Amino acid sequence: MSRVALSIKNAWIAIVFHFTYIVIQFYSRNIFLDILGDDFIGIVGTLKSILQFLNLSELGIGAAVGFSLYKPLYEQNKEKINEIIGYLGFLYKRIGLFMLGSGLILVLFFPLIFENTEINLGIIIFLFVALLSSNLLSYFFAYHIFLLQADQKSYIGITINQSVFILRLFLQCLVLLYFQSVLAWIFLELATPFIYIFILRKKIKSNYPWLDFKFKATKAIRSRNKELLKKVKQLSFHKLGGFVSNGTDNIVIFAFINPATVAFVGNYQLIMNNINTLVGQIFNGTKAGVGNLVAENNHSTMMKVFWEMMALRFFLAGCASVLLYIGFDDLITIWVGEKYLMSHSVLMALISIFFILQVRTPVDTYIQAFGLYADTWAPLVQSVVNLVFSIALVINYGVIGIFLGTIISQVLVILIWRPYHLFWKGFKLKQMTYWYGFLGHLVFFAFALFCAYYILGYLELKVTTNLFALFLKLLKIGIVFSIIYFMVLFVFSKGFKDVNYRIVALIKQRLK
Repeated sequence: MSRVALSIKNAWIAIVFHFTYIVIQFYSRNIFLDILGDDFIGIVGTLKSILQFLNLSELGIGAAVGFSLYKPLYEQNKEKINEIIGYLGFLYKRIGLFMLGSGLILVLFFPLIFENTEINLGIIIFLFVALLSSNLLSYFFAYHIFLLQADQKSYIGITINQSVFILRLFLQCLVLLYFQSVLAWIFLELATPFIYIFILRKKIKSNYPWLDFKFKATKAIRSRNKELLKKVKQLSFHKLGGFVSNGTDNIVIFAFINPATVAFVGNYQLIMNNINTLVGQIFNGTKAGVGNLVAENNHSTMMKVFWEMMALRFFLAGCASVLLYIGFDDLITIWVGEKYLMSHSVLMALISIFFILQVRTPVDTYIQAFGLYADTWAPLVQSVVNLVFSIALVINYGVIGIFLGTIISQVLVILIWRPYHLFWKGFKLKQMTYWYGFLGHLVFFAFALFCAYYILGYLELKVTTNLFALFLKLLKIGIVFSIIYFMVLFVFSKGFKDVNYRIVALIKQRLK
């Protein structure tokens, strides 16, 4: 199966499963808020952010291993693949032990961290142990999933993961509705990862019967993989920058405001993250394909695919951002109630972060494929800028200040430095090549917005009070804006024109 066909297969399977997951996640969130309460859900969000911090010990090993697997997979070098996966297991098991020790030490400080909450401390500790156990299982038993991702078979892992965790949400809703048992809800958080690991390992064994699950990383193997360890050290800094930009918001809100506000923001983040993931799933299978392109060293094809990805990302991010702006407040009101609405400025900030996360991805994908992680100072600058501005602004402006700090740091490092680094070290092209294309797509988006603003002005858009009416309103707006934006990009963007020709050609090929 070709790279494009595999990418499409990964995308459509991911979209179907994730859309199903979104539906039950939104339904379950309402039940969780009603029965468990705002403070408890806020604490769940805070604990997950704390675990993200502990996950910094992963040091980007998974991404580095994915990068190192592209070449042996392209050459079908099974011995080297076993060696790399074995080395990954060696590193991950030690990280798991570190996380276990760190988590147990952190629990000792819970009486201080959660002294102002009304939730029983024993419940909080049990919840943390359940969430920690899920992470530990991945480190000890699920690291083989990186082979599926590098081999463009991520749809296998997605199918298993989403099926198991959709089942978990369904069962959690049942135990709350019929038994109102918090302990049973937490127990399901603890139990379902075991089911996921069991099914995943069995499936990997059937797809790669030659893969040695008991492979030991000897001293000689560790010596041969010094370059991989170097990439891991570089990636550790980038992981730190990514966490501070996206993972500390809930911790800062908990520390400077209160747990309930974490739940309020969590409703917004749940919608944003799901849409971000849904769009990301469309492109998830392309990472390995780009890795193969870099391995083949076909420069013209690399650049062509880069601008195709960039144009398509702008199109999807632009359409999604417009619909989020139009329908977000209505959705929150219908879903969890008007009391959970936050200010319009918070919504605009979150949409801006969402847009940045989308249009940055082609650059990130190629940086991973090239292994360009030597700029370890960049994520440190991003982290410092983010924390300094977030803490300074939250004191004077509240929640919006935290997100403004995130935006400032992302613009400086993500939108300015990283593309510069890719074109300088990876493509070895002049920087204006990138800026001409990127700024051009921003102008195309602005022009499409300008046209849509006047056309949509003739449509009567009322506040909606039910999901079906909201769906019809967003469908109407979505069709109008997507047609306008599609026409603008098709006329002015070569990358968008190329990707459409590619899709049409693939469809014709499949129909024959």
